[in-house]
Amino acid sequence: MLEKILTKLVQMANPERDVSVEKIGKHFFMHAHDTTGCNDYLLEGQYSYDEVVALNKLTADKTGKYHCGFGFCKEIGPVAFIGVCNPHFCTNSGYFQYNVHEYGTSRDDSEYYWKVYSDEVAREIGNYTVYGFFGIEAVATKAPIAKMQYIYDSRYKCKKDMWHNEEKTIIEMDLKLSGTYSFDEARLLATGTTKDKDGFSGEEHPIRFAVVGDNQYVGIINLWKHENDLYFRDVWEYGCDEPELQSIRFLSKEEAMKIDIFSLYVYICPYSLKTKKYPIEKQDRTFDRRFKFQLPDGTDYRLA
Repeated sequence: MLEKILTKLVQMANPERDVSVEKIGKHFFMHAHDTTGCNDYLLEGQYSYDEVVALNKLTADKTGKYHCGFGFCKEIGPVAFIGVCNPHFCTNSGYFQYNVHEYGTSRDDSEYYWKVYSDEVAREIGNYTVYGFFGIEAVATKAPIAKMQYIYDSRYKCKKDMWHNEEKTIIEMDLKLSGTYSFDEARLLATGTTKDKDGFSGEEHPIRFAVVGDNQYVGIINLWKHENDLYFRDVWEYGCDEPELQSIRFLSKEEAMKIDIFSLYVYICPYSLKTKKYPIEKQDRTFDRRFKFQLPDGTDYRLA
């Protein structure tokens, strides 16, 4: 009974959508039945019907071939989806999330409506914007990737798996925040509290304190594990030479509490860091719009 009541309320708030509320275990979840498409990656440029079909063939793997679909979005124009495992999500009209959650950006689940073309109409269109689900590495050998989900990005993957890579001895900073902070101010910014904390979610991030070189005190946000046999590399800004590697020694809580001039860095750029309140002094060169991800040999830097 409660599911029906909640479904009715949700439908009243979203009259244009096909939604329901379902109970799974002890929790209630809103489920949209009118979603479609994919947004794991977005290709640069526009493509003809035949080009889209050819790109979709590249997404096939051991489990079989994936599907593609063609339609129209009034905000974007003709849109095609490739590498879709369930044909329902590329052959039926519906709402799709058009923003690709790139590394270092905030998540945005905004949606546009996509109306599927008949095959006859689809074949006549020559300017498709193409989104993909599976097969990004194969597709990238034939078409440049404009945007990709952060989970595919080597900038994220190499840092996320640092403690599984015994050969990694350098920790490279993504951001440096402006100003200096006391121990409590730094912990409050990173974790949301000045108290000790083990678990983190949302806008809460771990922070580790250290001394770099001889006397630079730093707090490193979003660094989970630390070892004293690592090297520290400052933020490598666009148009600048690569910073020199420096030694780093991590501080105990007792040592860190005595310091009130920490420079704050971000190791893995989170999408929920309150950077509007705490302005950024330096950012990694790959976050600059002028940085080109396509290397001279055609390889995508993010997939290297």
